[in-house]
Amino acid sequence: MKNTILVLLFSLVFMAVSAQQIPLIEVEGISEVSVMPDEALIQVSLSEKAMTVAEATDRLNKKTKAIEDALKKSGVKTYQFFVDNYYVNVNRIYSRGASRDSGYVATQSVRVKVSDVGMDLIKVTETIHQTGNPSFNLSLQVSDLLTKQTQQQLLELAIEDAIKKAHIIAKSIGVQDIQVQKVVYTSPSNTFYPIMREARVSMASDMAPREEPIFRPEERKLNDKVVVTFTFDR
Repeated sequence: MKNTILVLLFSLVFMAVSAQQIPLIEVEGISEVSVMPDEALIQVSLSEKAMTVAEATDRLNKKTKAIEDALKKSGVKTYQFFVDNYYVNVNRIYSRGASRDSGYVATQSVRVKVSDVGMDLIKVTETIHQTGNPSFNLSLQVSDLLTKQTQQQLLELAIEDAIKKAHIIAKSIGVQDIQVQKVVYTSPSNTFYPIMREARVSMASDMAPREEPIFRPEERKLNDKVVVTFTFDR
């Protein structure tokens, strides 16, 4: 029994020492691709005050529906309409160190996602202006679809970069042939901080001439990396 344990321990030690003696080249392959934002997200914050919750909510719903109906009539087909973040608060007024309640404030957010950042986006922004909403936030971003379509290209470029680096190292130390031993890959997050724009329009007459907005999206960088370990004969 003791002999068996000794043989087993000796084998484990021998395997550990042998593993440490395997010559390795470990490199990190990096890739980067530039893409243009292909969608826009418009966010409009709406609020209405009234003496009752029901009245404040009704007014808010009418304002929201006005935007939705105007977009439907615009003829644009490349947008999605979302409504969320609805809440009601007491309308509390502070004056000279005292406060009093005066009805309620109903608030919610309207989000419009536009997949055409060209003329359709211009038409959507003009339509929202014409509903009487003087300001909103607009962000230009890379869609999930385009991000996924670029991931394969990024990974292929990262692997090519790792192989190229490994061959340069091998050549510099006089090694002819190398073989892949291990690949470690973790999908990157590629988190974006969208470019925000605040759009405003004067509350002048609808008959007044108005310039069309101009959008110049900035390229975004998508990155990826992979760690590849190569082995070779001494």
